[in-house]
Amino acid sequence: MTQKRAEKLSASCLFFLASLLTGLVSFLALGFVWARKRAEKQSEPQRAAGFLADEHRALNFYRIFSVAYDILNPYLYTDAMRIEMVNYIGNGANLRVLDIGCGTGYTTSGVLHRGDVSEVVALDMNPVQLKRAVKNLTLEKSRTFISRSDADNLPFVDCSFDAVISVGAIEYFPDPEKAIKEFARVTRAGGIVIVCGPDLEWFSKFALNRVFYTPSAQEMETFFRQADLVAVKSHLTGMKTFFGTSKYVVFAVGRKPNN
Repeated sequence: MTQKRAEKLSASCLFFLASLLTGLVSFLALGFVWARKRAEKQSEPQRAAGFLADEHRALNFYRIFSVAYDILNPYLYTDAMRIEMVNYIGNGANLRVLDIGCGTGYTTSGVLHRGDVSEVVALDMNPVQLKRAVKNLTLEKSRTFISRSDADNLPFVDCSFDAVISVGAIEYFPDPEKAIKEFARVTRAGGIVIVCGPDLEWFSKFALNRVFYTPSAQEMETFFRQADLVAVKSHLTGMKTFFGTSKYVVFAVGRKPNN
């Protein structure tokens, strides 16, 4: 067995183990959410399918799942995937980037590795995740502003950012179409919007589309065009997995027109 093949097999095994542990922790977290379901606050109408595509359920889910998030996440959302997504921001100078659904700051950290980024604003609805993000990004606190905010009601004026990126958050949005319109609104003319989430076909094999909102690439592109973004394109990405499958993430990118 060659070294390269051994490395691929090792990565696939780690993905498998991380998936099993993620499933176990998710099961515990879902049990907690279900137990609190009767007491949850009434939120805005939920347009996206999926049990956790609801603000209050997602918050309760991450009260449990946050415990294992930083340990398991890098095996499912790898550094190579992060580099691919961050590179689509494009080159510039003194770029200002908005990271929506930042979690514990994994994508934010990838954006900050770029030398042309002067500031990253990182938002999330979950205070537990944000607390971890503050700790994880402490070395970059001079270039990072971390705050709690809703994706579909962003507290910024139009054209505030050179790029907006959101990875692994759309599955919890009650109204993803409205959220992406907000992403486009706060992006400057010529700026880039990047959104990544779980692929419908891959996740439906394990019936996880009943838990999370899982868009297809075509659906994501439709949302982008309805937000008046141009040069819209999408593809699937993800490492080769132990299950003999890959490409489990929908990656979509679009540009805000100059006029």
